[in-house]
Amino acid sequence: MKRTKPIAFITLLIVVALWGVAPVISKSIFDNKVYSPGILIALRGLFSIIAMAIIINKGFKKVNKSYLICIPAGIILAAAYIFQFVGLKYTVPSKNTFLENISCITIPIFMFIFVREKPTWYSVVSALICVIGSLFLVGNGFNFLEFFGSGDLRGDGLSAIGGLFFGLDIAFTKVFCKDKDPLLYVFFQLVILTVIATGYSLIFETYVFEDFSISFEILDILQVIFLGVICTAVCWVARAWAMKSIDAVTVSLLVPLSAVIASVLSICLKLENFTWNLLIGGVIILLSIAVSAIFDYRKECQSKKHSIEEETQHEECQSQL
Repeated sequence: MKRTKPIAFITLLIVVALWGVAPVISKSIFDNKVYSPGILIALRGLFSIIAMAIIINKGFKKVNKSYLICIPAGIILAAAYIFQFVGLKYTVPSKNTFLENISCITIPIFMFIFVREKPTWYSVVSALICVIGSLFLVGNGFNFLEFFGSGDLRGDGLSAIGGLFFGLDIAFTKVFCKDKDPLLYVFFQLVILTVIATGYSLIFETYVFEDFSISFEILDILQVIFLGVICTAVCWVARAWAMKSIDAVTVSLLVPLSAVIASVLSICLKLENFTWNLLIGGVIILLSIAVSAIFDYRKECQSKKHSIEEETQHEECQSQL
């Protein structure tokens, strides 16, 4: 166990780094009009489900009718990806990846809708901090008369909507998929995502927006394989394995750092320019994630402690009888 924990931590760091690289590669693909967003999601999903099918192998024996819940889950995930990727086409990687974390707003809302779980004070505070950070992130300097005059609000807005759907996906998974094998659950989600993304691309990108693009060049296909197999399938499996040895708060704090990596890479590669809004907004959003993660962890620890105390009291009562 002592050896496993540092390996798991290093594995998680690699996953975070790869998830930081992925949006930068995707943005470069869109800028060069190699693939349109919908077809990129579809191909990435296709390669990822092929890889995951190989990894799961005999695990498919566990599948039963209860996995039909993956259909609505997959639809939600597809909406999140489509909004996020279309948004990335019109904005920069830093804003796109940071705005994904606006999911912290919708998680408590949908947890209340699904199971009447009342939002805690810290989840409300975290959501408000996240909103403030997002406003700074998409703002235009400190000229409040022209605060939203940055010219890329279409991309920022779509990215934010994608983040809201990611929050819905997290809440849905927490409530309805507790008893599901995580690899099978993600696999079937990605199958639904691939089907919907293909349909979106063929209908909307081909006939409505007329911006459909696809490449069969080897180097371009290798980029998609990297995004699908390594950044999606392998990373999801590696994250699931690492979480067995690392506490939840560490995972919650490390994974959003992929947005920092994406921002640094994007600026270094001159895909965007550094702004104080990016720095301040990004720091505030990370702070909101930290608040939520730390208090969630404390709540979980208190809940476990309470359960242990109840079990102990029950055992004492039984022994007295």
